[in-house]
Amino acid sequence: MASFVTVVEEGGFSAASRKLGVTPSAVSRQVTRLEKVLGVKLLERTTRKMDLAVTGRPVYELCRTMLDSAKEAVNVSTCTNEPVGLLRIAVPKALAKQILEPILISFALRYPKIKLQIKVTDHIVDPIHNEVDIIVSIEREPIPGLIAKELGEVKIILCASPEYLRQQGAVLRPKDLQKHSCITLGESANDSILQLQKGSNLQKVRVGGRFSVNHTEIRLSAVLRGLGVGLLPDFVASEELKKGNILPVLSAWKIKHNYQGKVRLQYAQSKFIPERVKLLVAFLVDNYPK
Repeated sequence: MASFVTVVEEGGFSAASRKLGVTPSAVSRQVTRLEKVLGVKLLERTTRKMDLAVTGRPVYELCRTMLDSAKEAVNVSTCTNEPVGLLRIAVPKALAKQILEPILISFALRYPKIKLQIKVTDHIVDPIHNEVDIIVSIEREPIPGLIAKELGEVKIILCASPEYLRQQGAVLRPKDLQKHSCITLGESANDSILQLQKGSNLQKVRVGGRFSVNHTEIRLSAVLRGLGVGLLPDFVASEELKKGNILPVLSAWKIKHNYQGKVRLQYAQSKFIPERVKLLVAFLVDNYPK
């Protein structure tokens, strides 16, 4: 069982054998023996890579839970109570650098025996089927069957530099954006259509510009240097707004856009939740900027 879990988490028999201190052939025999005992195929083996078989996923989750339980029992019996093991978290690109990086590094420093594996992705990740323990997401509704905790909220706002607005004129109403150079994400044709809402008044404005980038820090730099009116997450713009280096545009209007909404962490329900998962959940809740 331990060999099977190690093969999955290390990505192959050779890496697993090095971690376990045995030969690759010994690891392979142990996994084959487990497959025969259970009567199911656990791994898809090719000459280039090894993947979990569909029938191997639930077995892996169960085996990992059992090993976690055993490790927790050892910790208690030896009175160390120091959390150990692999902890995997998926986080969105928008939050990874500025918000979550310092929190996760601080967690890793506090718990040196936990191996922290961070996956930065905007794709939908399911802890039950994607080999992660915790996911952090923006906007999406909680995945049914998971425990969800709210961390905060992200809002998309429009900003421009004071110098740009002095040269190009103020933006007093949504349709004024058509006269300005707008810095958008450029991920799709729809990015050039901004939706702004104030109360029941919803307006759609097609904007143009000569600079677009799907990277928040680069968009911020472009706004600071006067390239136009830019779409920015509020937490990215906050420091420069406080300094007066950029100014809010149409702040009375709500921007309807992707990559904003409630920030939640989610993890699988289980009778046994590893202590390291509980610790990271609590650490994120306590340290996420309010």
